[in-house]
Formats: sequence, C-alpha cells, structure tokens
Amino acid sequence: MAKTNDDIEDQNTEDETLWIQQKTTDEIIQAQKSDEILGKLYQMKTESKDKPKWGDIAIQNPIIKRYWSQWDRIVFENGVLNRQWLDTITNVTVNQLLVPSCWTKDILQLLHDNPTSGHLGIHKTVARVRRRFYWVDFKTDILKWIQQCTMCTSRKQPPRRAKSKMKQYQVGAPMERVALDIIGPFPLSKKGNKYALIVSDYFTRWAEGYPMPDMETKTIIDNFVNNFVCRFGVPRQIHTDQGRQFESALFKELCTRLCIDKTRTTPYRPQSDGLVERLNRSLEEILSKYVSSNQKDWDEQLPWAFMAYRSSVHESTKFSPCKMMLGREIELPIDLIYGPHPQHEEFIDETQVVNEHMIQITQNMWKVHEKARRNMVNASENQKKQYDIKSYQHSYKKGNVVWLYTPTRVKNISPKLQRKWDGPYFIVTVLSDVTYKIQKNPSSRSQVVHHDRLKPYYGEVNNWVI
Repeated sequence: MAKTNDDIEDQNTEDETLWIQQKTTDEIIQAQKSDEILGKLYQMKTESKDKPKWGDIAIQNPIIKRYWSQWDRIVFENGVLNRQWLDTITNVTVNQLLVPSCWTKDILQLLHDNPTSGHLGIHKTVARVRRRFYWVDFKTDILKWIQQCTMCTSRKQPPRRAKSKMKQYQVGAPMERVALDIIGPFPLSKKGNKYALIVSDYFTRWAEGYPMPDMETKTIIDNFVNNFVCRFGVPRQIHTDQGRQFESALFKELCTRLCIDKTRTTPYRPQSDGLVERLNRSLEEILSKYVSSNQKDWDEQLPWAFMAYRSSVHESTKFSPCKMMLGREIELPIDLIYGPHPQHEEFIDETQVVNEHMIQITQNMWKVHEKARRNMVNASENQKKQYDIKSYQHSYKKGNVVWLYTPTRVKNISPKLQRKWDGPYFIVTVLSDVTYKIQKNPSSRSQVVHHDRLKPYYGEVNNWVI
C-alpha cells in the first residue's frame, strides 16, 4: 500500500544502528535460514565451499542464480551470510549483510523515511543501504520505494517536468476571438485606479486597456461594454482565465445576452493564453520606462503605451495592429515633422470619388488580412516547432492515477517548505490530448486540469474508476 503522510509521521523514529543491534546473531541466522531464497543459499554454502556446477542450479530461482554468480564474494561471518563489496572510493572491503525479504521494508523505512535519514534521493539512499546491506535488485526496490513515498513525491519535482506539445487555436478574421485579462494591482493613482482591464483581438492583435479602481465583475462589464463593444462591436468568442470575475453568474449572463461564446484557460497554466501573456509583458516593459518614480501616474501613461504597441509591426502578422484593424497606419509625431506615412502615397488619390476610395480601402484590407493570415500560419508553425522540441508528454488514460501540482499559498505557511503536489487523483475523463477531468474519490468534486500539472502516481491504491 502507498504510504500516507500519517503513516510516515507516526512511524518509529529509532536509528538504523539501534535496529540492527536489537537483532541477535541467532535471530539473523534464523531469519536467513527461514527465507525462501537465502535459506537455499545458506544450505549450499554450508554443504560445500566449492561453487556448485551450473547443472545443479539451472532449475533454481533466478535470484538464486544471481547469488550463485557471486559465490566467491558471499562469506560467513559468525555464522551469518555476508557479501563482500569493495568500496572504490575508500578502497576498503565492506561486509554487507544479506537481507531476508521480510526485513527489506523495515530497512528502507529506517534508511529513507526515518527523521535521521531525511527522505533523501535515490543515489544517497542507495549509498546508505550499500554500506550495510545487500539483496538482489536492491536498487530497483529503493527506486520503487521512493517513487511511492508520499512525503517525497508531494514535495519534489519530477526529474523532468511534464510539458505537453503546443496546441494552437487559429483565427481568420477581426473580432472572431477576443481575450480579456486584468493586470495589477498597481500603486493607487491620482484618479483612484489600481487595475486595468486588457482587451485584445487574436487576429489583428489590436489591444485596449481601461484603468479601473477595482476588479469587481460590474466594473469589468461596464468597461468592456461601454468602451469596447460599443466602439468595435460584439466579438464572437471571449477567452479569459478562471478568475472569479469572469466565472461569475453576472459575466455569464452578459455572454448569454450578447450571444458570445465563452472559453477559459486551465488553472495554473498561463501558457495556454500566450497572446495575453506576451501583451502584458510588452505593456509592463513600456510603462516601466515612462512612469514617474512613485508610479502613481501609470494610468495616465497607459493610453500612450497602447498607442506605441498598436502602431508597431507585430512579429506574427508582419503588420501593425492599426493596419489590421483600421485599414491604415495612424499618424505619429514623426509623420507630422517629416511628412505623411508612405501609405498615403500608395492608397490615396485625391481625385478619386468617395465610393472608389472605399472600394480601394476594402481591397487593401482584404490583401492585408490575407497576407497576415499566411504570416500568422508560418509564425505559428515555427513557434510550435520550437516549443515541441522541449516537450515531454505522458499519455494518460482513464483510470490512471496521478499527482496534481497545486502551488496555492497558504497563510502562515512558508512556500519554501510547502508540499505542492496533492494526490492521489484519478483520471476519470480524457477531454483532449492536454486536458483531463480528475477526481480524488467518487464523492469528491471533479476538476478539469492541464497535462503539465500532472505527474504519475506510483503508489498502490484501490482504483474505483476501472
């Protein structure tokens, strides 16, 4: 059975040296003779010092054959079977006690779980065992023991953190998909603002930011509807994180009334909304260079930061958000000094009538959008190719048992000492290659999580799913 925290914390805290001292020589000899494997080995070593011929042990247990291959290294010391092992570091030969199978669990508890042993890793635990004891495949047993140790696996990161391959969401037109996010808190501004609502369009990369005094649902809805929807129209889909404001009944009612499809990221997985994460980083970089030393004018600098962002060429589309959304580049101070942007020479003819001019703008917009689509596909493929090089993905199935990464901070608890892996959980539904519905037990609440927050659970459990 898998060891629980209570099992580990309540276990005997006696030192391993004391444990071996409590075993008399007669008890050790009797345990070796009673063991299914060591009993036969004991008998063979007692009957003859000469190594048995292969024909005599060919039909024996494979473990007996492993001991037979080390015949000359297995010796008696005070009637107890030992194995001679040369420590290449100290160049000293050590006598290792051959351990009966009924004692291996006790030894591993004392040399790994005990407070004097510190729940150390595989290599250090192997070294501790090797200096004292030997049994066939003891390294494999130590590996399994540590993999099933609740205390270790709830705390330690896996040797290679899971990273699924990139799943991409493609859009092909403005306002097809819009992301909403909240940044802050910032220092309280002179206007009483602490947060900003960020709205960004996935296709054009057009982004807007609205300073807010709080991040309540009503405040978010008022800014989104009055400042964005009333100017640009209703988006077909909104994508957000799982913040309580976006998951509230009031926000869901807004989406229902405006016929907006609502999607969300998985918890603790900001990478699943890369557009928002990159935009936020860009905005913070721009703002940091222009705010005053007390930072209380951040909301006054925010519109200028967005102007700079929207007028610059985006790496994926190869066009600026202004060109993608408005069909033209906006004029910057440099254009007032040195003349209009080259776009005017390319697209505007003062002799054209209004209808012809609108047709020309529409055609140019189609050309820009079509070229941007191709650029976005190429950029997306390159991003996926680079990302997937470092991917490391488990293929979980229904009924698999897993640990869940839960880095939630707890009041009065040091995060440096916190065990951030919770479990065991059971995979109850495979929703996609990277999302799963998991549940602790039949009566607990299920939750949808991303692949990269999971790692395999190796302990023995009663699997109620399959």
